[in-house]
Amino acid sequence: MDITATNVPLDTEFIGQLDSPQNVEIRARVEGFVDQMLFVEGSYVKDGDPLFKLDDKPFQERLKAAKGMLGEAEAALKKNDFSGAIQLFMRVLKYPENEYSAEALELLGLARQKGGELAEARGVYEDYLRRYPSGESSERVRQRLAGIVTASGEPSAPLHMPVGQTVETPPPDRFAHINETTWTLVGSASVFYIRDDSFRTVRDPSVAPDLTADPDAHRVHQNELLSSIDAIATWNNDQTKGKIRFSGSEENSLNSGSRDLSGVAAFLVDTLVKDWDLRAVVGRQTLNTDGVLGRFDGALLSWQAFPMVKFDLVGGSPVLSRFDLPFKDDKYFYSAAVRFGPFFGALETTLYAIQQRDQWYVDREAVGTEVRYFDQSKYLFGTVDYDLHFQQLNAAIFSGSWTLPDKSTIYGGADYRRTPFLSTWNALLNQPFATLYDMLRYQTSAQVQELALDQTPIYRSGMIGFSHPIWDRFQVAADATVVNLTQPIVPIGLDPSLATLPAGNEYYYSAQLIANNLINDGDMYIAALRYSQLLTSSRYVLDLNTRYPLTSDLRISPRLRLGYAVGRDGLDLKEYTVLPSVLIDYYWTKNWNLELEVGAQWTSTVQSGIKSNDTELLVTAGLRYDFYRDDATRADDKPRCGSPVASALCRYGTSPDRSSCAPPPSGCR
Repeated sequence: MDITATNVPLDTEFIGQLDSPQNVEIRARVEGFVDQMLFVEGSYVKDGDPLFKLDDKPFQERLKAAKGMLGEAEAALKKNDFSGAIQLFMRVLKYPENEYSAEALELLGLARQKGGELAEARGVYEDYLRRYPSGESSERVRQRLAGIVTASGEPSAPLHMPVGQTVETPPPDRFAHINETTWTLVGSASVFYIRDDSFRTVRDPSVAPDLTADPDAHRVHQNELLSSIDAIATWNNDQTKGKIRFSGSEENSLNSGSRDLSGVAAFLVDTLVKDWDLRAVVGRQTLNTDGVLGRFDGALLSWQAFPMVKFDLVGGSPVLSRFDLPFKDDKYFYSAAVRFGPFFGALETTLYAIQQRDQWYVDREAVGTEVRYFDQSKYLFGTVDYDLHFQQLNAAIFSGSWTLPDKSTIYGGADYRRTPFLSTWNALLNQPFATLYDMLRYQTSAQVQELALDQTPIYRSGMIGFSHPIWDRFQVAADATVVNLTQPIVPIGLDPSLATLPAGNEYYYSAQLIANNLINDGDMYIAALRYSQLLTSSRYVLDLNTRYPLTSDLRISPRLRLGYAVGRDGLDLKEYTVLPSVLIDYYWTKNWNLELEVGAQWTSTVQSGIKSNDTELLVTAGLRYDFYRDDATRADDKPRCGSPVASALCRYGTSPDRSSCAPPPSGCR
């Protein structure tokens, strides 16, 4: 993916990964390689581009391990096995900070308290309040801590006291009830002006194609205002916890004759009934497990029946674009899955079955499995999907990494898939019919099924990479990828730029040198060299990317990309590309962020003796407001620190360098 292709005001899928205000911080502290991305100083780096990627598979696998262990610990706590629960909670807390860390720390204190270890419980509660002063359960933890202090007869000032109140020991009955519901609200609202970035939607031919890219992320924005809002309200009490999420955008074209567009990427209610270990998610959402292929309108019901057995039921209607109305098509699907593990603390597997219909006609019918293994140094993910309707292998995808004792990492993957996934509607590819039922008037069901199979390309790829830290502030990385496509792709439901992907073998190679904190804390310097051997051309790209904080509120991120292409197999072509750009990121206040990006691309081409010179100009300017509220925040209090959400969301803005966020002021967590 070209770094310039990520120029949208907010990655709408990111918010869906947040379950608590603490969850945003962890994505800036994960270490090591994730698939083909290198983590450096709060940013993922891929092919020389600093970016934050959602499909963080190793991190998600670690999250699932922590979640499974947390479930075992909670079960032990309910059985009054305090010693066993304490050991399991402590194992959860050994993972890198994640969305389950706060809950595990709170319950560790409760287990110690119920087990009679009052001094240890007090230390755990105090640690919780230091780490999560405005967390979902902070008020409940304060109550339990005060109860311990009161019972021991020791005077102690509360760790948090609203402005204007005097510090005094609260009466014991103040903490008799702990079933209060706490609320938080986090989010971002932004408005950006985008002028002429049409060249940025073309697939970067120097990097391997990304078949899972959201087509909405690469829309052409030539002259328009793009407004977006993302907000999550969470609640938590002794019985339930959950969130309400909305993510939407509006594109107001400034060109005459163009229509405005409004879209909703997510609008859902997510509820967990704690005593039953039952979770329900209703609304527009995104799921990439259990055989579900992304965004849909519908519901997910998940039941953790036993510590290592979980059942999922999913049903709804697939959504290709955020601009689609709910249940736009007559398609609907239902899926059932059972998850086992983690076994031995590291192995987890899922078995699923899914059927999708268009009215009465079977569109997709498949069974599959997902396998995950991960420990402190290794991870492996694999999924196999077999279509029963077509009796064909739909996908077999594997990826993994191994971190060596010297912190070097070997990573790689293999990918076999039908693109798009097999469905009866694929028969419409390259056909003049609007619906499947129009086609069935002229062909039999068997002919339609055979045509769908013939029209669906097979995509194969293999990748191997290696990274190694050199000295304290430098890392090197290199990888190689081979891609094969049996026939050109018609990108229905895929990134439109994939229509340029030809059939045959293509090869991609890249090497990177990354340095950080050389001159000032928070600076970054990346030099990336890429080479791709395509069917009709060979391409060389040198990317020089920097990020430098001039002050705590102002960052500048200049970039220079130099490209050269030469024809192959009889194609007479020479092409030179120069693309300089600069991003200025200014934090006007702790909540208001101003961004300005300007750049230009000059392309000089000589093909079959014909010379041409093209110039593309780019201007993106915008304003974003980040907000964070919880029950511990008074309306008349000014926030002392930028919220973790505000710090993380700015990584997902219009900046090509989505990590170009000013660090929080000193003293902020």
